[in-house]
Amino acid sequence: MAFLTPKAMLLPGGTGSGGAAAPGWPGAWLWSLCVVLLCLAGAPAAVATPSAEYQIKAAYLLNFARYVEWPAARLSATQPLRVCVLGRDPFGGALVGLEGRQVNGREVRVRQLEGVDQAGECHIVFISDSEERRVGGLLRLLFNRGLLLVSDIDGFAEAGGSIGLVTEEGRVRFEINQASLLRDGLRASAQLLRLARSVYGVRAP
Repeated sequence: MAFLTPKAMLLPGGTGSGGAAAPGWPGAWLWSLCVVLLCLAGAPAAVATPSAEYQIKAAYLLNFARYVEWPAARLSATQPLRVCVLGRDPFGGALVGLEGRQVNGREVRVRQLEGVDQAGECHIVFISDSEERRVGGLLRLLFNRGLLLVSDIDGFAEAGGSIGLVTEEGRVRFEINQASLLRDGLRASAQLLRLARSVYGVRAP
């Protein structure tokens, strides 16, 4: 298998992508640099094997952490980055393997939440599809708490979640709700916004 360099990867044709070359990612910080590059280029998710799909989704969570900025009062330079799962854990150990990794100089900590009341200790909360029936209530409970809320529940970003993961033609991609990010004091980089399939909550010019 030939490994693709950053310059060889093309962005997905989502909002604002324009078919430009994907930016380079610093360091081989996950299973391999190839996995991360394929992930952000909208690479095939190999959805026939859920563990492979969720390895890519775990890679997305770490990349979101690299390109989303939290207020200093919520996440200082010396604090660990806490990635949490609310509901049934679909990652099959992929997130546990990230424990102790470094993201922007911060150590990653992974936690399975026993209830929504524990979410305030986190920075990224992945809401499992096991919580789909009560996702509206969870979003209301977690609003305005400085959390990056991510899920692969259908319509998650459009419903008010921070970032929704979507599988389209066998590729894992993502949608961003810019209004939700701003409400929680979070700022996504221009690079991340360009890579998104759709960006909600942005006023038309």
